[in-house]
Amino acid sequence: MTIDIQTLIGQRPHLKDPLELYDKCRRFHQQITQLLSEIKPAETPEQAKAYPPKIGAEISQLFASIFGLPGEVIEPLGRLQEDGKLDFMLLPTGETPEPASLPCSKDELAGILFLLARPYFLALQESFGLNGSQWQDGRCPLCSAKPALSSIIEGPKRNLHCSFCGTSGPYRFIGCPDCGTTDADKLQTILSEDEPGFRVITCDACRSYVKVLESPVLEEMTIDMADLASLPLDIIAPQKGYRRRAPNPISLKDIE
Repeated sequence: MTIDIQTLIGQRPHLKDPLELYDKCRRFHQQITQLLSEIKPAETPEQAKAYPPKIGAEISQLFASIFGLPGEVIEPLGRLQEDGKLDFMLLPTGETPEPASLPCSKDELAGILFLLARPYFLALQESFGLNGSQWQDGRCPLCSAKPALSSIIEGPKRNLHCSFCGTSGPYRFIGCPDCGTTDADKLQTILSEDEPGFRVITCDACRSYVKVLESPVLEEMTIDMADLASLPLDIIAPQKGYRRRAPNPISLKDIE
C-alpha cells in the first residue's frame, strides 16, 4: 500500500513545498477527469494533439484557479487552446511555443504547459495502454519522451518511466537511454546515504543522468512520489555536470 502525500511530507519535511505543489497537480487532474472522460480519444497516438478547443478555455480557467496564475498568462493560453493552436505532443520532444505576448520566459512557459498538459498525456496512456511496450531508442512508445526515471525489477530487468504520460516499459539493462552508449567506462553511479533505495546512473558520453528506483521503493510510493522523494539527487547530479532529460511531476528539469 502506497503512502499518502502528508505522510511523505512528515518523513521528508524538507520537501514540503514541492510535495504540496504536486498535491495541486493531482487536484487539477482529479477535477478535470470528468471533462476528459467525455472526450473521444484519438484513434491513434499520432492523431493526438491537445484538449478539444470547446473545453480549452474552461480547463485553462480551472488550471489558473488551482495554481494561482494571473490572467495575463492564462488568458492567452486559453485563446490558443480555443483556436486549436497548441500541440501538446511537441512538448516531449523539447519543442515549446515562443512566449510571444506572454509575460514569461520560454522555460517558464515550458513548465506551465507541462503542468497544463499532463492530465491529457495521462488520459492518452489510459486510452492506448502501451505499458509494458519496449522503449525503442530509449524513447516512450506513446509520446516519444526521453526518460528521467528507471526501476529495477526481478530478473534483473530495467523499466523506464515516462514523466509525461506515465507509460512504463522495458529497456536493456546496461546502457544510456539518452545516447545509447553501452560503454561501461562512460556509465557511472552516484549514491547518497541519505537516499536509500535510490541512485543515479550518469553518462559521460552525453552528460545525461537517469535516477534508479529499487523495487522496495515502489511498494511504498507511486512513481511520481518516488521521483519527488528523491529530489535531492536531482540537485547532486547537476552539480557534477549532468542533466535530466525530462521534467519531474511538478515540471522541474534543470535543478541547481
